[in-house]
Amino acid sequence: MRQGRKFWGRDMTGRALALVALMVLSGASAAGAETAPVILVTPLVYGTHMPGLGDAATKLARLIKERSGGTLQLDLKQPGDGTKPDEILDKVSDGKVDAGFATASFWAAKVPAASLFSGFPFGPDGRTYLDWFDSGNGRTLYQEMYDHAGVKVHVIPCAFGGAEAGGWFAKEIRSKDDLKGLRIRIFGLGARVMSEAGAVTVLLPGGKLASAFDRKEIDAAELYTPAADSDQGLKEKVKLIYMPGWHQPETVLELIVNKDRWNLLTAEQRGAIDGACKAMLQQTLGESAQLQAQALSEMSAKDGVRVATFPDDVLAALKEAWSKVAKDEGDQDYFFRAVLDDIDKFRAKSANPPAPQPAPAPQGASRLQAQPGPQASP
Repeated sequence: MRQGRKFWGRDMTGRALALVALMVLSGASAAGAETAPVILVTPLVYGTHMPGLGDAATKLARLIKERSGGTLQLDLKQPGDGTKPDEILDKVSDGKVDAGFATASFWAAKVPAASLFSGFPFGPDGRTYLDWFDSGNGRTLYQEMYDHAGVKVHVIPCAFGGAEAGGWFAKEIRSKDDLKGLRIRIFGLGARVMSEAGAVTVLLPGGKLASAFDRKEIDAAELYTPAADSDQGLKEKVKLIYMPGWHQPETVLELIVNKDRWNLLTAEQRGAIDGACKAMLQQTLGESAQLQAQALSEMSAKDGVRVATFPDDVLAALKEAWSKVAKDEGDQDYFFRAVLDDIDKFRAKSANPPAPQPAPAPQGASRLQAQPGPQASP
């Protein structure tokens, strides 16, 4: 974290660091000068040019600056600008950077349950995630996950990036048998599911997918959301895209802040961040769905891309494969199992809300008077 242009605390330790930091953050100054804004160096997983996924960081930075009255600002760093995307969590935890804007699935190798907070096979949509964060155990478990892993960050779910596409395909998928031997570029839990269903998963960077299709090295590829995919050059090479994105029905973007940095912010500055993230979740919930629908419509109308739906037996086979993968993950990591169980219980409760109970009869009323009368015919 830096004040104005000068990094503080690099050569200070212990109580001296804490004292100086608190003085600066509270506006104390020997000369009585106006306090410079607190600036959080914040590397990004997705570049700000990417619709839905990256430009959310720009909107968040603007909102935090406004809500804090300019006393708190994010210094956004594009992917690779000093920090590679997969380095962000460790660097934030170690205090080498102040914060990071990312999606938790990038740390799944280190923290297995992280994928459950960013979007996972047959997982929640954006509205369910938001409800789980606000009225369920989502936020508590999110922080506990990092705490249990010994990662020193304060985490806030901060935006929705949208549902991913089901993938770009060079050939049609007519039944679950077509998954056998299918060479598909896909990562994470989705790749585990595809392998379980008989596909051959291939690891390729996104920038090489178009040429891989050209050389017939792959039959299919999953990349980003439709809005982000539309700028990746795939629509010139492949003309068939499948929906839904069963492997990631929503993308949750997180803001992680080094715990020491977070604790040294004023209550007003922490409130500005919390308020900005809550506003971003609400705003992007509707925007991201509209953005993906518009991208699919434009690719269909302007680029000749056919948008198809996976056959029912294909989705059923993938869901069965996911059940096996989820059980295996839960057997290996108790926190993964605990989080997934909590999400499943919350979803079941949301799908079957308790029936409203009749109002109690007024004191002294007879049992007969408390019963509802006959209903009029419609």
